[in-house]
Amino acid sequence: MVIDDDLFALKLLTRQLRQLGFEDIVSFGRADEALALVKQESRAFGLIVIDLQMPEMDGIQFLRHLVYAGYNSAILLISGEDPRILQSARRLAAMQGLHVVGSLHKPASVKQLHEQLEGKPLGPSWRPPQMPAPNFAADDLREAIAVGEIVSYYQPKVELATGSIVGVEALARWQHPHGGVLPASQFIGAIEAHSQVGELTALMLEDALRQARNWSEAGLDLTVAVNLSMANVGALDLPEVIEGIAERAGVPLSQLVLELTESQLMAKPAQSLEVLTRLRLKGITLSIDDFGTGHSSLAKLRDIPFDELKLHGSFVRGAAADPVSRTIVEATAEMARELGLRTVAEGVEGQADWEYVKANGIDVAQGYYISRPMPAQELPDWIAAWQSQRAALGLHR
Repeated sequence: MVIDDDLFALKLLTRQLRQLGFEDIVSFGRADEALALVKQESRAFGLIVIDLQMPEMDGIQFLRHLVYAGYNSAILLISGEDPRILQSARRLAAMQGLHVVGSLHKPASVKQLHEQLEGKPLGPSWRPPQMPAPNFAADDLREAIAVGEIVSYYQPKVELATGSIVGVEALARWQHPHGGVLPASQFIGAIEAHSQVGELTALMLEDALRQARNWSEAGLDLTVAVNLSMANVGALDLPEVIEGIAERAGVPLSQLVLELTESQLMAKPAQSLEVLTRLRLKGITLSIDDFGTGHSSLAKLRDIPFDELKLHGSFVRGAAADPVSRTIVEATAEMARELGLRTVAEGVEGQADWEYVKANGIDVAQGYYISRPMPAQELPDWIAAWQSQRAALGLHR
């Protein structure tokens, strides 16, 4: 299905698609007329090509109605408007669960259409239903922490220049007796709602630092990163608490990285800044996590003595092919260099992501291309396998 109110553009797109081998094509000059057919036969179309700027019902509205109509096949967005509008429309469609295979600025050539569609899955696709996160009770969470059901999984971080593993990030997982292994996204909201962030953070610190000692004794000197929320930072005795945990684990504080995540604004800015500055004085590395999202802002870089900046994965994934993301990544990397900060790219999920961030001077990579989070006992085997992959990538110490 092709939808464009410009008759010439509509005929051109139809002819170009036929050149690419599409035979069964219906075209509409109005989105509302097209929508009526989609509602009747939503599974009849493998691809909808839609212009964004149209009268009566524009392309953005049409996307929303496609969700209501249950359409689950491919979409190609086109527009003669500002490329930023096209990019925003693509992100909106993805947020709504629609399958966007590409986007093009008008007028598009046959070659550009081919590049956007080649190898892309067209036709209906199954999507798992969106399930709300479970609403766990405070007592269930407290017991899970007390009996050791909540454990740490570790995701490696590697130096882009050499491929050497330089550290790991500890990520909470709940080994639920009935629900299997649950990621933090399934229970962290309940942890915050029940004011149990402090207990979880203490557990993660103890696990991570104890594991760091075990790795060190086995000849692996790795930094371990633990997430720290704003709820933790309000406690003035936090530096002493963390220092005590490290002493019991027998690990120097220089091996610890605290990744500051900001799901909320600082309730007491002066008190929080005091705590963070004292943590830095004790030799702990401070990392600003998910930079560019939420409340992780330029003001925090100015005020807090961070050592490290982590680029959010939404900017890194596919950045090589996305001009807006490229601009953000490259500008952030340059700013970090000027500030003397180490940069970490999250969300490195493919070779193109790896090569892009490496070429643009990012220091460290983390993501599924390297490894998914794993239990601590699996890390030595992963390191052995990674050595072979390093060689394949042409990386050496």
